Amino acid sequence: MNGAMANACARSSPLVPAAAPAASTKSPACPSKKTTYPRRTVWCRAAGRRDDDGLLWLPRRDVLTSLGGVAAGLVGYPGLASGALEANPVESCRRGDKVNDKLVECTDPNREYPCPPPSPVRAVDFKPEGAVRRVRQPAHLLSREYQEKYKEAIAKMKALPASHPLSFAAQAAIHQAYCDGHYRYDPTEKNRPFDVHFSWIFAPWHRMYIYFYEKALGQLIGDDTFALPYWNWDAPAGMVIPPLFRDSFANPLYDRNREQPRLDKLVDLDFLNAPDDAPLIPFNGPKDDKGARAFLGEKLCSDTDFRLKEINERSKRRQGGQRAKRDKTKSQGSLERMAHTALHVWVGRSGPPEGKTCTADTGGVLGHDGAFNCNNDMGFLGSSGRDPLFYSHHANVDRLWHIWSTKLGGEGFKDPEWLDASFVFYDDVANPRPVRIRFRDVLDTRNLGYTYDAESEKDLPWLTCKLNPLVPHGKDSPPRPSPRKMLVYPLSLAKGEVVEVAAVAVPPRQPGQQRVLVIQGIEYDPKAENKFDVAINVPGDQALQVGPENSEYAGSFAVVPSSKAGGGTLEGRITLFIDDVLDDVMGDGDTTVDVVLVPRTDDEIKVFLPPTIQNQ
Repeated sequence: MNGAMANACARSSPLVPAAAPAASTKSPACPSKKTTYPRRTVWCRAAGRRDDDGLLWLPRRDVLTSLGGVAAGLVGYPGLASGALEANPVESCRRGDKVNDKLVECTDPNREYPCPPPSPVRAVDFKPEGAVRRVRQPAHLLSREYQEKYKEAIAKMKALPASHPLSFAAQAAIHQAYCDGHYRYDPTEKNRPFDVHFSWIFAPWHRMYIYFYEKALGQLIGDDTFALPYWNWDAPAGMVIPPLFRDSFANPLYDRNREQPRLDKLVDLDFLNAPDDAPLIPFNGPKDDKGARAFLGEKLCSDTDFRLKEINERSKRRQGGQRAKRDKTKSQGSLERMAHTALHVWVGRSGPPEGKTCTADTGGVLGHDGAFNCNNDMGFLGSSGRDPLFYSHHANVDRLWHIWSTKLGGEGFKDPEWLDASFVFYDDVANPRPVRIRFRDVLDTRNLGYTYDAESEKDLPWLTCKLNPLVPHGKDSPPRPSPRKMLVYPLSLAKGEVVEVAAVAVPPRQPGQQRVLVIQGIEYDPKAENKFDVAINVPGDQALQVGPENSEYAGSFAVVPSSKAGGGTLEGRITLFIDDVLDDVMGDGDTTVDVVLVPRTDDEIKVFLPPTIQNQ
């Protein structure tokens, strides 16, 4: 982890540096012997372990409880965590808690990797950088010199010992531990993993993570102006995996665990909606061909729900997701569920070689459910960080947040519980030290010493996308069928079978609030590809045609495959801001709407509770 929790009453807890294995098909494990603690606890179970020894015990108050004053979730990677939400030490001391370096002791003699000694180094508070030195550029526009510099930096990071907290193996482990359910709120309830996805933590956590990763790369090559290139998949010329990542010869940016037939094809930003037999489209680049640019611009508008509708004045709070709650369900923001999820799946392998099962021998990665997954690397949350393309992908997600909050006037959360939540990451390759950084520190990229190439932001085809109704509305709308089919919950969603939830009550809009569509009790297999779209007032026989380009489209539920300790399903929810949709589809005097669920993937998804519309 990023230090040992010691002398917390003097100041905030540091985190323990520890040995980390090189990225492999074997799952990382958490410290495996229990340390007793007199209060409620949170655990981290070692991947693939079945016994009760693979637990890392921490005070329950250290877990994110709506980020209420204190928040924690320490990463487990054989003793390593390069990031952690941490507790308020003052509160701990006032309540008489004895916090010391024994709290996260690593003592298991049977582990594959030895436990490191605790570190005496305390976390220091982040200090804003004094100037913007780094300008992130599109990967497909890098000069040859810059490409070589990038390769050199990655090669040096991969050459660091796996026990180094800023090694490539350690960086990949951060994402695996935080994003594949290794940390839990309660050891008795397997449906309560702590995860930086599906909530308002998603955007700032990934910004912090990428920031320290980028700094480490620059330090390794002695260049404090080095900026992480981003995969510019929201621009016509960038809608293909950049050539820089595709060359397999002696290239540290290459990852063999990508879906090979898609490497040089036009990316599908709405990939999970595509028919199984949809042909791959060769990418020839827009160059000066106006027709090609028009085609790609149109595809951007129709494929991604990060469009004008999602970022206009009436939906400023959409990007962040819901506040993280210590319950069984979590909800995404549009910044996460849009092209971010589709491209994770697009890049990762589609499965084991034809005719073979998924095992270590066929390149699978072991999830902490004890089963192998062959959607790696990018297509599985537990292994995403092993692909260098992952970081450039997330740099572009971060760029979209930057555009939304600057150029488009987006306004983020003002809740002190969110602003003051902190994580700790390692900084300085030569002399690694833990640095505590808060969400309020990362809202402006200038505080972090970087910005994005302004020239590339002059051409944003998705910004001017026009939404078109799939069917007429108002006085010209087709009559709703009657009688309606009676639904029995739980609903079972199957690909190609539309579910219509009739006459969902629409409350009047309250001053200062927005109306949201909430679908709770979504049960799904985390190992599978899962997606369904949500539309409003679309006839069932036309609902399969609905997409992000239509004004009736409200959003979607989509997740990147992951694993779950003990196997089984997870529960989720979605919260969709729909005032703009209601404005488009409701007629005068309407008090109800039809909510239409459109399954897009093969595996069954169940919905246990009826959709509701409420003010928030």
